[in-house]
Amino acid sequence: MGRAGIPSPMTWNTFLANVLADQPDANVLRHFVGFPILGAPTMLNNAAIVCLDIEWWQMDPKPTTEIGIAELLSKGVAPSTHAENILMGVQAAHARLMDNAHLLNSFKGAGDPEVFSFGTSKFVTAEEAKQVIINTFVRPRHGGDGSLQPIILVGHAVDNEFNHIQEAFGVDLRSYGTIVKVVDTQVMAREAGIQGPNGPSIGLNDLLAYFNVSIENLHTAGNDAAATLIAAVLIVLKDGLYPLGKPPAVVQGRHIQDVVERVMAIGKSSPPPPWGRQRFCTRCDRENHVRANCFAKVNCEICRTSGVKKLYNAHLTHATSKCTYNHYSLPLPDHGSRKVTPAVLPLAEGNDLSKPDA
Repeated sequence: MGRAGIPSPMTWNTFLANVLADQPDANVLRHFVGFPILGAPTMLNNAAIVCLDIEWWQMDPKPTTEIGIAELLSKGVAPSTHAENILMGVQAAHARLMDNAHLLNSFKGAGDPEVFSFGTSKFVTAEEAKQVIINTFVRPRHGGDGSLQPIILVGHAVDNEFNHIQEAFGVDLRSYGTIVKVVDTQVMAREAGIQGPNGPSIGLNDLLAYFNVSIENLHTAGNDAAATLIAAVLIVLKDGLYPLGKPPAVVQGRHIQDVVERVMAIGKSSPPPPWGRQRFCTRCDRENHVRANCFAKVNCEICRTSGVKKLYNAHLTHATSKCTYNHYSLPLPDHGSRKVTPAVLPLAEGNDLSKPDA
C-alpha cells in the first residue's frame, strides 16, 4: 500500500477518480462551494475546476474556429447572495484560430467571435491552440512533488468537446490521467428538475434564463465557457440560494444580472492570457491591426470571374484564399461567362463574406 491507503501502482489522480466515480456531479461541485463531501481525500481540495468549450464552422468538414476556457478560482467558501463571492472567481479566456477565424457561422443564434464579454480575445495558430489545451489539463500540482493537478472538467453536453478535440488536434484529454471527474450541466439541470422548453434536455441559454441571467452572444467559445461555469454554480446551490422554488431575480436588493455583469467587468479589466496575439486581421492576415480597421486592397479571382453578378460585386471584399468557393461549387452564372474554375485549396482558407448561400 502507498500513502494514505492508496495502492502503490495507483496515482493520486486515479485514486481521486475512483473516489468520485459514484458521486453525483452536483455533489462534487458542492464540495468546493461550502458543502464538502464527508470523508473526501484532502487531495480533492487541490483540484482545478475547468470548463472547456470548442466552436467550429458548421459546414463540413467543420474546422475549429474558437476555444473557450474558464476556471473557477473561488473555492472553499460558503456562498453569499446569488453566490456572488463565488462567481467573482470565474476567469475566462478566448482563443481564435488564425487559419479559420474568418469562417463565420450564420445559423440562428450563432455567436459573433469578435464579441467576448468576459475578457480579451487572443489569436493563435493551430499548434499554439493545441498547446493551450494541453497546458490547461497538464499542470504541476501545488506542493512541488512532481505530481499533476487533478482537473474537474465542467461542460454543457461535454462529450462533443472530447470528440472534436481528438479530431481537430489529435489530443485525447483523458489520456493525461488528470481529469478525475466530468461534470455536465445538462445532466445536473435534469437532476435538479430544470427542464428545457422542448423536453428534458435544456440549452445553455434557457438554463441561464431559468436563473434570470442573460448573457448575449452565446455560441462564442469564451462566453459559453464562462456561462457554463456560472450555470453550474447556480444549479448546485439552487436549493440553498433559492429555497422557495423558482429563483427570483432580486434577493436582498441584489439582481443576479448585476452580479454577472460584474463578473464580465472584472474579466475585461484583467490582463489577457500570455499566449497568442491580440491583433490579427481576418481580412488580410496582417498582425498590426484588426478587421474593423483594415484598409488593405484585396481581391478574389474566384468571385471576379464567376459569372455571378452578386459574387462579382463582392470580389473586392476578400482575398481568393479566403473564399468559401474554394470548397463549394459556384452558383450558375447569371451574366457574362465564367473564366476560371477555382482550384480546391486547404480547408483553413475558406471565406466568411462570399458564402454558398449568398
